[in-house]
Amino acid sequence: MAAEVEKLMDVVPMSEAKAFLKARCNFPATELSTYVGFAMTLKGSEDVLREARVSFPVVKALVGANADARKEIIERMEIGAQIDTKDVASIRRRLAAAKLTAPEALTAENKRIVAAAARRQAKKAISEYEAKMSAFSDELRLHFRKGQEDHIVAQAGLRHRAGHLLEEFESLFGGEHPPLTTLRRMSPQYRITHAHKVLSDLVSGRLSEIGPVQTSALQVFAGTSRISFDPGPPKPLADLASLSFRPRVLELCAGAGGLALGLERAGFEHVALIEFNKHAAATLRKNRPDWNVVEEDVRKVDFTEYHNRVDLLAGGLPCTPFSTMGEKKGKRDKNDLLMEGVRAVRELEPKAFLFENVEGLLHARHADYVAELLRKLSKAGYQTQIHRINARDYGVAQDRSRIMIVGFRKNLTGAFRMPPKFPEMAKNMGDVLKDLMSENGWSGVDDWVRMMRERPEFDRSGKQIGIGALSDTIRGYQGSAHAGEARRALKNGVSYAPPAKAAPTNEEASTEGFVPGLTNRMRARIQGFPDEWQFIGGLGPVADQIGNAVPPKMAQALGLALYSALKGLEIAWDVMFKNADISQRSGIPPVGIDPPALSPDAADLPSLNLMSILDK
Repeated sequence: MAAEVEKLMDVVPMSEAKAFLKARCNFPATELSTYVGFAMTLKGSEDVLREARVSFPVVKALVGANADARKEIIERMEIGAQIDTKDVASIRRRLAAAKLTAPEALTAENKRIVAAAARRQAKKAISEYEAKMSAFSDELRLHFRKGQEDHIVAQAGLRHRAGHLLEEFESLFGGEHPPLTTLRRMSPQYRITHAHKVLSDLVSGRLSEIGPVQTSALQVFAGTSRISFDPGPPKPLADLASLSFRPRVLELCAGAGGLALGLERAGFEHVALIEFNKHAAATLRKNRPDWNVVEEDVRKVDFTEYHNRVDLLAGGLPCTPFSTMGEKKGKRDKNDLLMEGVRAVRELEPKAFLFENVEGLLHARHADYVAELLRKLSKAGYQTQIHRINARDYGVAQDRSRIMIVGFRKNLTGAFRMPPKFPEMAKNMGDVLKDLMSENGWSGVDDWVRMMRERPEFDRSGKQIGIGALSDTIRGYQGSAHAGEARRALKNGVSYAPPAKAAPTNEEASTEGFVPGLTNRMRARIQGFPDEWQFIGGLGPVADQIGNAVPPKMAQALGLALYSALKGLEIAWDVMFKNADISQRSGIPPVGIDPPALSPDAADLPSLNLMSILDK
């Protein structure tokens, strides 16, 4: 593995190699530094390490050791000695001590003992202080929940306790802190500075300036901001209607609304949808008059207007620069907007983001660009993952594989899990399109449906994945049949290009070599759009809107997984996704940008994380 990492670093700079390995290969950061450092410290000793059957922790310790310690340990291994991490540490200390005179060695040992004692004492003091801060912020929060700000002012005892906490705070963390505006949000220094400001405001009597958001800063500092009052395991969330709040999303390049529709059904409220294409923007307004559709080029949008108003930033950013069907220009393509997505992340500072793109982005020719993308997102304070997902695993009769670039603020890392797959929900193209194919009286529709049901389906490696024909990836407008389109149509049992204007007739079916074509309504149904979803534009513009969309069902699954991570809730997948008919869930009413006040019954909902609500 170290040898492969070394090869990669011969091609791209170390920083880009690290960013690429963490996202593409899921390398833990703690292991990556060992593999990167191997070539500079242990190259040439591979046979010795292999013969000694050295464990990874020992290799890690050797990479971090000095040259003298490594030399002695390798020599011991060559004669058959078994070395563990304790041996490495012992040899390092002994060699370091050997370079000192007797007085220097005694002084160094005393310093080590004093430093260790100081660390233990500081750790204990901070732990005890965090417990005090947590209890105090819980009490403050309860007052704010009940609307008792005036009671807090009247209770001198709370101000007195805040004064003691402030004194202890400054003895541990100091009394001078930089302005909050100069710090990156949710960084350790930001959390310390914010907590200090809240305590100072309490002590000085500026209580009117403090609300639940400021109070939650104390919870964040104490490390309990995501803890619920319910000590038992959370009950799986099975009904969005029971929620009195929804996470907010801003969407880039919203298109015809496939991603937006799925996120809506997963419980998200749209703050704004940015879409430059006039036909797609009209489609969004037609189907969701209450949505805030901003018809603007993403490059010209000032996202600071939405700062602190968005939980999730999402978007199906243009994929043609990286598509295997396009010109493969990558970052040189004028349609590439991935870096605009990075700008939006920096200006919005959402809790999470989700960008959809094609698998071609992960091709070797774009490796440097992906590494640059990940490095910028990391610098902005986000841990980023890249996942593959296929629409066929979510009840969509289409073999459509995409990548999802998912990022969370680093203080929330670890909460997100990709949605489970549901192969048992698989549908075939024949059953999905039967009624649409028969609209003009085609008598051969039953035979066509039977063929679609019985056709075996294979993945790209040639392994059979099931019975029942899946559509190829639905793409944008193809005005004329490409080379080989007739052969492709015969193989698939349908013709994709050009889009059909109407369902087949018996007269058309009587012609030699007839294969039924897909109308735009058929293409939309294969994508998973509900039949009541209306598209605005002519044949070509509508075909583009459908082909560029994220299948709503796949978007819903991703949305539920993101919802689970953002709100700390467990999802009852069988109820909320597998057994749900999303065509009946298109009417989730929008809610205001400002979160509603908690109802008196909020504390009785065991599936809700009350701290997350108050965090709003």
